[in-house]
Amino acid sequence: MKREVLKSLALKAKNRMIHKTATTNAPYNENEGLNIRVIKSNDDIFLSKVRTLLENDEDILNPIKQLMDENLLLKLDAHGKEKYLLETVEKYHKFRKMIQEEKEYKYGC
Repeated sequence: MKREVLKSLALKAKNRMIHKTATTNAPYNENEGLNIRVIKSNDDIFLSKVRTLLENDEDILNPIKQLMDENLLLKLDAHGKEKYLLETVEKYHKFRKMIQEEKEYKYGC
């Protein structure tokens, strides 16, 4: 059940990203052409979870599911679930890239 809900949310989010129009709900500064993101205080906790996942030698089939808070997911409506999923995916990719760059820098020095 949970897997189908997550799968359908991901499919809906992907379709929205593919058919993205010029009007979005994301905060946008027209002068600089940049999206503005607010850094949340729980990003440190999320970063430590991502580090733990990447440091384990196990192959992880669905790291996003492990990073998402299922209790919070159950409380959200459909729009909130999709937004939470997209934010989690975006943060995971950002932190994963940052961790990989840190490792490359350490090996390079």
